[in-house]
Amino acid sequence: MTGMYITIALRHLAKRKLFSFINIAGLAIGITFSLLIAVYIWEEKQVNSNLKDLPQQYYLQSASREENMYMPLVTPAPLAKALKDDYPSLVANYYRTFPCSANASYKDRHFRMSLQPGDTTAIIAFGLPLIQGDPVHPFRDNNSIVITAETAMKFFGRTDVLDEVLTIDTRKDGKKNYAITGVLKRETRLNTVTTINGFKTDIFLPMQNVAYFLAPDVDKDWNSVSMASYITLQPGVKPEQLAAPIKKLMAMHCNQQLKDNLSIQLVGMDTFYLDTNNGLVRKMCYILAVIAFFVLLMAVINYVNISIGTSVYRLKEIGLRKVFGGRRQQLITQFLAESLVLTFIAAFLSIVFFELLRPLFGQVLNKTLPHVWSFSGTMVLFYLLLVALVGIIAGVYPAFVLTASHLLKILKGKVSVGKGELLFRKGSLIIQFSLAVLVFVCTLYISRQVDYFFKKELGYNKEQVLVISSVPRQWDTAGLKRVAQVRDEIMRNAAVKSATISYEVPDGMNGGGLPIIPSGGSSDAPVNVGTLVTDGNYAATFGLRMLAGSFFTDQDNPQDVVLNEAAVKALHLKTGIGEEIVAAGPQGGTFTVKGIVKDFHFTSMQQKIAPMIFFSQNTGALYRFLSIKLQTTDVRKTIAGVESVWKARFPDAPFEYFFMDDKFQSMYDTETRLKQAANVATALNFVIILLGAAGVVAFSLNRRTKEIGVRKVLGADTRNIIYLFLKEYTSVILIANLIAWPVAYVVADRWLDDYAYRTSMSVVPFIIAGIITFSLTYILIALQCFRTASANPTGLLRSE
Repeated sequence: MTGMYITIALRHLAKRKLFSFINIAGLAIGITFSLLIAVYIWEEKQVNSNLKDLPQQYYLQSASREENMYMPLVTPAPLAKALKDDYPSLVANYYRTFPCSANASYKDRHFRMSLQPGDTTAIIAFGLPLIQGDPVHPFRDNNSIVITAETAMKFFGRTDVLDEVLTIDTRKDGKKNYAITGVLKRETRLNTVTTINGFKTDIFLPMQNVAYFLAPDVDKDWNSVSMASYITLQPGVKPEQLAAPIKKLMAMHCNQQLKDNLSIQLVGMDTFYLDTNNGLVRKMCYILAVIAFFVLLMAVINYVNISIGTSVYRLKEIGLRKVFGGRRQQLITQFLAESLVLTFIAAFLSIVFFELLRPLFGQVLNKTLPHVWSFSGTMVLFYLLLVALVGIIAGVYPAFVLTASHLLKILKGKVSVGKGELLFRKGSLIIQFSLAVLVFVCTLYISRQVDYFFKKELGYNKEQVLVISSVPRQWDTAGLKRVAQVRDEIMRNAAVKSATISYEVPDGMNGGGLPIIPSGGSSDAPVNVGTLVTDGNYAATFGLRMLAGSFFTDQDNPQDVVLNEAAVKALHLKTGIGEEIVAAGPQGGTFTVKGIVKDFHFTSMQQKIAPMIFFSQNTGALYRFLSIKLQTTDVRKTIAGVESVWKARFPDAPFEYFFMDDKFQSMYDTETRLKQAANVATALNFVIILLGAAGVVAFSLNRRTKEIGVRKVLGADTRNIIYLFLKEYTSVILIANLIAWPVAYVVADRWLDDYAYRTSMSVVPFIIAGIITFSLTYILIALQCFRTASANPTGLLRSE
């Protein structure tokens, strides 16, 4: 019986080739796009899935009462270890690290490497697989390291590198040699232990080495909020049970400022990646899932519309089946079988399309999507259920409508649904156009916001700013002097306008903050102000605008500082220039305001411009970057000249750099990916809609052939006939726009609320969406109607 249903279904599809093509094409597009999005979301949700005991793994995250006081990704350094030592019944293991970077060398190979000096528990706590070394005791001593397979290939060209030696340039004690005692297996899936804050770790070192990169015994300093911390809970322990122990430990060991302002939250590692950065990844997944649902829904609506519309061709078949004893259940099964056959044909094509589009779509979403043959069992089951569900949903309504008609009316060739069919068809078209306009308007607003990022006045100039990121970090007077000599030599190049040494560049990652109050203003609450340590060329290199006073120079008093506008307002200073402020911390003391710079966007536009203070490197020799402002059309030649100076001065250091405009663009990588995916979805929406409209119009033309012939005999010309059909769809598109516009306004406005600086709401995107929707539909209808409307009326009237 099943075979007979499938045979009849295939015959029907072959007989109505145009409508079958439209249905298969629409469903194939919808299923392909849904599959691409589903695989992307699945891959995002699988981040950290390769970690051992994942349900028990938690990240310790900071939350401060005062805005911008503490970075959320770091906590008091000894906290995780103390929880394990003092509460072993609650905490099974822990791991702490201070992610940083340094130059590493092997013979004549030099690279900038991402490091994790931290507890030696990392490998065993998270079950990180080794291809070389002992997973139980991966570190032999404090001078041993574990590296990734990629790092081994970069330095040695092979992975069997146990006992080979790498030289790492430390900040405090110069170059140190480390023996390799473990090699991590190449990762097939991202996790937020080996990749922290977007930076993939190359080398793991024992905790004692953190002294070379931060401070001696910092892992024992309760007042140092500096380390990323993880804990593994005992089986059955809930994160709420750690609230009291954490509070007790901080009350016992932390200073009053930390007690008053800092709280610690446990974030599950199974959701940490999705929820970090204000849930940016999770929001992206939700938005893409909704868009994919809309695209698939449109394809299903197309199928239902065309199936109901072409039902007139099958009325006698249905009637004869009923006359010869066919039961309604059998007829319903027949139509569902046809829907499933057509859907599975579309599903087969979608697999082909998926493989063809996978690299391109992966590039759009900045994610490597797996091949179909490497899908997990869960993903295969999801795909089969999706296809079956689409087939059943698409076929249910036509099956029940077509089999419910009265036998006599069927044999006479009359459809029993009458006005209901017309209302349903127009209603479904309105839904389709509404969804298309909704997605289109939201896409336009996403594009406007992304364009706003790149066109808004930033307060600094990012163009032709080359940043060397591999500066050797010898943080003392001698080390600073060496880098300053390179800076000065580079500035003698006519193609270089300026150069500056700094601890940070405007990439959204500042060096922390300090509580500051105006001198004599002890009654005022301290204001947390972000810190920037720079030389005297920073303002000139990045084009910062001075509002008052002047930027400091390398020869200025170490107690001179520069503030931005936001800091002046937050500290309630009168004029700023010449006033004194008091800062706590390592760079603490009393400082005099020398200058005020106009506010500039140091972080993402999701955040308001925060108060900032510039310290001179005379205060402390802290530096990480050498930024160079170029003024040339021959950038390659200038970079070659800079590189020659660099290698002459630092022959054992790599020359690694980036441009500030590229770094700025990477800050909005998620929004850019969303824009590209939304553009693809908008295009697919219109393709599906136009396919459906083409099918409906083609069916209408076939049914109304004689009417058109009569109208032509009575004097109607081609233009009148085309206008007749255009008028029929005008009301549909108009109603769809009126429904979609307010919904799109609310959705776009709420999405833009996540940004402190956002594009304005205007009518322009709505008008553009309306004009394009009308234009595309009108052009399609006019082209389809033209052939019939211009035909000889005699032939039209003879049509059977």
